Amino acid sequence: MKILILSDANSVHTLKWVNGLKKHNFKLMLFSLFKPNKVYKKFYSDLGVIVTSPNLRYKINDLREPNLSKIIYLKGFAPLKSAINKFKPDILHAHYASSYGVLALLSRFKPFILSVWGSDVLDFPYKNIFNRFLIKKIISNANSVCSTSNAMIRILKKEYNTSGVHLVPFGVDIKQFFPRQNQQKSFIVGTIKSIEKHNGIDCLIDAANIIVNQKNNNEIKFLIVGKGSLLEEMKQKVVNLNLQKYINFKGHVSMEKIAHYHKKLSLFIAVSTRESFGVAVLEAAACGVPSITSDVGGLPEVNKHGHTGLIIKQNDSKKLASAIIQLFEKENYRKKLGVNARNYVEKKFNWNKSVDKMIKIYKDEYETNKK
Repeated sequence: MKILILSDANSVHTLKWVNGLKKHNFKLMLFSLFKPNKVYKKFYSDLGVIVTSPNLRYKINDLREPNLSKIIYLKGFAPLKSAINKFKPDILHAHYASSYGVLALLSRFKPFILSVWGSDVLDFPYKNIFNRFLIKKIISNANSVCSTSNAMIRILKKEYNTSGVHLVPFGVDIKQFFPRQNQQKSFIVGTIKSIEKHNGIDCLIDAANIIVNQKNNNEIKFLIVGKGSLLEEMKQKVVNLNLQKYINFKGHVSMEKIAHYHKKLSLFIAVSTRESFGVAVLEAAACGVPSITSDVGGLPEVNKHGHTGLIIKQNDSKKLASAIIQLFEKENYRKKLGVNARNYVEKKFNWNKSVDKMIKIYKDEYETNKK
């Protein structure tokens, strides 16, 4: 079976899907609006996957926010049609509704599978009436729709009257992410997220300020891994609060090193104000690290309160500080949560099971299209 995947070549999730499907001997082509960087290009090359791209990245003003410059995405239509004619796929699979889904819709190729990732249905449709109309058109035109979380499935059913959405979570490779063998000496609280407003990095820093400067606890250290538009602002906030000795910014790390940083942590923090799923929480869990998360989106699906971690309200630095101190003081309870977290991932979020689900959808659509 030949699958044409429409997705960002520089996304780790795209690479995971390509790698997982390639292991099952599918013939794959990846169409990306942006060319892969050198590291990702080598990964795809090693997998023997052709990547085709109109390379539109330099023409976009801001990838994170809707803006008029993104109309340039439509320049990807002709290259996509060329790729379809050349590769002659059996299935077209678009990841992310508000960009690749648009191109898939315009191509009129069938069968067309759509995977929604998060902001494409949680944020983009609410910017204006046209965006909502467009997403509705794309979703209704897809032969199958896949979601990473039940939270998004509920939105799809409520807002777009979509039934039969497939739940296909971003699973975790439990052979890559596994608990550390040696005992952790220091107590490190951290997050591995992009430094953007919706990821609650400022809330974590405020909680650190409460713990260090109000509770006078200097045994807890903090690690923030990632890059983003608010990185310098958050660094300055740490300086203003005189927390430099307690909070370490690591910046961006390669995907090969992510597991290494998860294993450095005693607690993982994801107090996002918007979260479609929460794969980083599952990566931490697979490493035996419990999480403290907010109660939004798909986070309650990947973190079970009192079983794999703790759940608090969003934007509540006082509650976050209290929860961190609680798990700092109750070591045995924290360790039990970590063991439960690992078992939870093994049972429900094994990456191989996610790939198997996707393959079944491919086969069902392929057989239906042949009739």
